[in-house]
Amino acid sequence: MNGLARSNPMRSPHLMTYSHDGYGLGHLRRTSNIAAHFIETAPESSVLMITGCASGPPFLLPAGIDFIKIPSLVKVKAGAYTSPTLRIDRPTVQAVRSAMIQCATREFQPDIFLVDHLAAGIDGELLPTLRMLKARDDRPSIVLGLRDILGEPAAIIAAWRKEKVYATLRQYYDEVLIYGCREIFDAALRYGISAEFPGKIRYCGYVRSEKPLRSPEQVRADLRLQKDQLVVVTGGGGRDAYPLLHSCLDAFGAWGGTLPFAAVLIAGPLMPPAQRDHLRRRARTMGVDLLTYVEDTPSLIQAADLIVTMAGYNSLCEILALGKRALVVPRPGPSAEQRMRTRIFQERGWIEALAPGAASAQALARTISALLERTDRPRITPALDTAGGARVAAELAARVRPRTTLPSALPVGAAASAAASEAALIFPWGRLPPHPRWAPHRSVALWRRGRGSRNILAARPA
Repeated sequence: MNGLARSNPMRSPHLMTYSHDGYGLGHLRRTSNIAAHFIETAPESSVLMITGCASGPPFLLPAGIDFIKIPSLVKVKAGAYTSPTLRIDRPTVQAVRSAMIQCATREFQPDIFLVDHLAAGIDGELLPTLRMLKARDDRPSIVLGLRDILGEPAAIIAAWRKEKVYATLRQYYDEVLIYGCREIFDAALRYGISAEFPGKIRYCGYVRSEKPLRSPEQVRADLRLQKDQLVVVTGGGGRDAYPLLHSCLDAFGAWGGTLPFAAVLIAGPLMPPAQRDHLRRRARTMGVDLLTYVEDTPSLIQAADLIVTMAGYNSLCEILALGKRALVVPRPGPSAEQRMRTRIFQERGWIEALAPGAASAQALARTISALLERTDRPRITPALDTAGGARVAAELAARVRPRTTLPSALPVGAAASAAASEAALIFPWGRLPPHPRWAPHRSVALWRRGRGSRNILAARPA
């Protein structure tokens, strides 16, 4: 097996992606950027994304891309998830997710199956699908994509050995793509991938949107800004952004009644409504604009003089690619990922940072004031390659070659047998529910969400 997928000559290439966001939007945003680049690289292709993000993709998707929203699972602690909405037990939620993924994959017949971050999915929910794909006479390429910094190496390696991630990679995957630069952080070495995985490993550079940007003048006009300088405060998806935004409002109070700069806070679509409403009431009294979500985040970042942010992969990629000044307050845990990224980038002089425990209102006010007075820009070295999206798309497109035969589906009996043999690994709490609606040969309806028009810059709450 050479790892190249074969494309049916009667159709365009099919890319299927799986990403899970148990807390924010980072995996979905990164996967969406890759999907958009793939559509540009292969204009007649189709991309079907599978996501468990609670809101589905809150951003617009170009023609050729659609998604399946499977039931959400939210991370409550390391390795532990719960359903935020459904009043059913966890095994049933997991069974529904696994069945939807497998049925959708069988019907879509991808030429490439791109998995983000979790090689086997949550608690092995991808294993039936991976086994089904591997058993095909004309199997697709199966690729794992990883951001460069995942957490403390010793903790990641221990978790991967316990969860049999290395074994899953060896058994099912053709290639690992690392969304970063070896010179900045050697993920393949630090996380044991190069020692455990015999397949191809490639560093692709950092992934960002690379869409055309609106001019700072246009953005400022849309926001009706009357002041020369702009501070933007963002916490990514927003699920845990409340403390940072609340502290920034406290810091703004140090200037008294009127701020000498304009300020925009982005709550994020995943922030609990009660927290968002409280921040909005406070912001209104200070003349600060609070938005729920911004569609064109890069353009807003480019228009800003300073960005106050957490240390998420996507946020920092956009900020550094545009050469903007940032004050970073990393998430304290449970993973060390954001603290590691902050330390590495700060050591290179690319960002300013405050530790979570040191980000008091007084410290934020002093640091914001000092940074706004500076006129120099961060000096980003050539080591920071931010063309990763296009490079990933090209790598995936190169894996598609014309089919010589039509695809042969795994027989129903074989699929059922394979699924049953994996049950103990997939569902450690018990077996798949013995109801005919979960039988592997049953189809699952794939729902599409209608999309109305919205402001290209921001979706403001009423």
